[in-house]
Amino acid sequence: MVRSPKKIRLIPCLAVLFAIFLSTRSEAARLAYLEQMPLEAFAKLREIEKHQLKIAEKFYLKGEHKAAAAEYDKFLTLYERSSGGPYSLLMWAHCQVKLRLVNTAVRDGFQSVIDYWPESHEAVVSTFMIAKCHLLNGEPGKADKAFAQLADDFPKHSLATLSRVEMLGIATTRKDKERQVELWTDIAYKTPKTKETASYRSSSARSLADHFFGENEFQKGVEALETYYDKNRHDHVHAVHDVCNSVVSRLFRSSETKARAEKLGDGLISFVEQALPNDSQEKKDKDRTRDLLERITSVHKSLDRDKQVLASYERMGKVLGMDDAILGSMAAWHKGKKRIEQARSLYGRYKDKVNGRRAIASSYREEGNYEEAVRQYLSLIGLDKDREAEWQRDVVATWRGAYKVLRQAKYLTKAIATYQILLKVDADRFSEYNWGIAECHEKLSKWKEAILSYRQTDKFPEAYFRMAECHRHLKKWNEGLILLNQARSHENVADRAQHRIAQFYEMSGQKEKAIKSFQVTCKKYPKSRYASISHAHLQTKYGISVTLGGATDK
Repeated sequence: MVRSPKKIRLIPCLAVLFAIFLSTRSEAARLAYLEQMPLEAFAKLREIEKHQLKIAEKFYLKGEHKAAAAEYDKFLTLYERSSGGPYSLLMWAHCQVKLRLVNTAVRDGFQSVIDYWPESHEAVVSTFMIAKCHLLNGEPGKADKAFAQLADDFPKHSLATLSRVEMLGIATTRKDKERQVELWTDIAYKTPKTKETASYRSSSARSLADHFFGENEFQKGVEALETYYDKNRHDHVHAVHDVCNSVVSRLFRSSETKARAEKLGDGLISFVEQALPNDSQEKKDKDRTRDLLERITSVHKSLDRDKQVLASYERMGKVLGMDDAILGSMAAWHKGKKRIEQARSLYGRYKDKVNGRRAIASSYREEGNYEEAVRQYLSLIGLDKDREAEWQRDVVATWRGAYKVLRQAKYLTKAIATYQILLKVDADRFSEYNWGIAECHEKLSKWKEAILSYRQTDKFPEAYFRMAECHRHLKKWNEGLILLNQARSHENVADRAQHRIAQFYEMSGQKEKAIKSFQVTCKKYPKSRYASISHAHLQTKYGISVTLGGATDK
């Protein structure tokens, strides 16, 4: 390669730099704009030079990195004095990285860019990539020093931010908390506030705040979040609450740090209190008040302050007017404390009597009092006749849930009876309800009844499999085989059906047909998991080795 020591003006193109950074991390995100030359530099190239770069790029886009490298090298040979030289060599080096020739990329590519074009934008990128290559080579110490040097040499460059992010990753791996705090601080306070850096700044601000809150340095935590969130906007209060309350919860879980959690929680409550609107008459102020009072309540919850939680909800009711949402939150808290009757009492105070009654019914169901739950669900028909189908579905779910827990056949019988009602009041969903009836009959070992119900559904081909299984229980092998052959006509389940046909032959004592059918499974569906299962079964049970192509060797 012929290199020219030509220098070009530094072009800090943030989008391109971030793209290049990403391309080293994810093959899936490798292109679109990832390795594009800065537009200003590209515009200065001659058409013949642009053409050559496009040829190289085409190979690169296709993942043909060896061919791409050859074309980038060709550019350097043909146009050695071109301003596109540093970019072409940079991309040649990227190709070497993709080809896992990392040392070659550094020695002959990235370092050469720095040596020959030290003032170029590509030189800065190359410096960054050399550090990345140290990581790829398993040398985090060298990488850390290289990233640090880049950040010092180019403090205002976009890659200074990415270098700090990389150093942060190294510090995290090393569990070096002091270094993490230092880097969070640098990223949060020193990084230019741009759209491209937003995620890094936000993450570092929140991590730094989390650290300070954990050390009971509340004000420092607040100030850390102010680096990203405007303290005059609501989202700043939200961020302080979210990060700090998470720390409160974490500290409260340990007996050794409970006292710190209490102190921190009280500080957070005081902070949120100060943000409350003076007047809650306007809708926006009312919504704001609700949000902040809920956040105060959540802190009390994190500290498991039973009386304060309930008092906080009562306060919300007085300030905003007691509504179903507040009553529901109070009821949920009582339920969490196993105070079911208090919860039901609150549900009974709902303005929306239907939702209140339904919540009561659900509480009985959760408690395992299925009979009372059903009674409550059925009473809803009197409150809202138009939604009878909905209440009956709740009843079905209750009976089936009862069977799942208690395994008593009577609950399935009651579920079937309710399904029969649903077929009358909600006929449009006949297939769904017949399927439910069929499932209940199956669990009751009523195979004939189950078959009849499955036939009245539209869930094919799955219904074929279900009916075949019912016939299996009845020892009606031929009927089952007919159904499985019908299922086999559906391409998406053909392999499964063929495998099950073989099993049916085997269970019915038809050994030769079973073996042949297992072999057919292997031959027709070689990539299916059922082929693997059939292959293993033939070997273990019959001593037959079958290739996935269907050849046999006894």
